[in-house]
Amino acid sequence: MGCANLLKHTTVLCLVLAVGLALVLFFVKYEVQSLERELAELNRTLAEDRKAVHVLRAEWSHLTDPDRLRRLTQRHLEIRPVEPGQLGTAADIDILPPRRQKLDADQTPPIPNPNEVKR
Repeated sequence: MGCANLLKHTTVLCLVLAVGLALVLFFVKYEVQSLERELAELNRTLAEDRKAVHVLRAEWSHLTDPDRLRRLTQRHLEIRPVEPGQLGTAADIDILPPRRQKLDADQTPPIPNPNEVKR
């Protein structure tokens, strides 16, 4: 009787393990299918994005074509080449910002008054 009882328990244990493994396999199968659908969607989106980048690069190449820009500039803007008389030097500028004084190591820079109006 002890051997039959042990055989009965072993059979039940194997049956429970088989059902448990079948349930785990069932859930893993559907999880894998879900991940495969997600991967297919990501690959589709990636392909669309690559096509969009290709189109944008072609469009950028067209928009920044120097010959095209030259024609548009001549048609819509009245730009002339720079002449030497148009160039100047820093001395030609009336107002230059004051030069900063070098401070010694023991000096602290002055703190500006926020209420004071600069002119």
